[in-house]
Amino acid sequence: MATVNGEETRRKHTGQCLDCGKALELYMLDLKKSRRILHCVSCGLYHFYKKDFFGKWKLARAAKVPDLWG
Repeated sequence: MATVNGEETRRKHTGQCLDCGKALELYMLDLKKSRRILHCVSCGLYHFYKKDFFGKWKLARAAKVPDLWG
């Protein structure tokens, strides 16, 4: 969670969950490999994005991964 003016706010980014339609939270960003992982805190679905040839983020896959990183 990030703090702005003493208030805690969730880091939400563009996109909606494929399952429930809620906003996604950034889980991991890897600029060297041009990948990012967004996580839905409501249903627990992970969305894996990859940059395409033109530099735009495209959804590669979405999956529930129970023990992905601990």
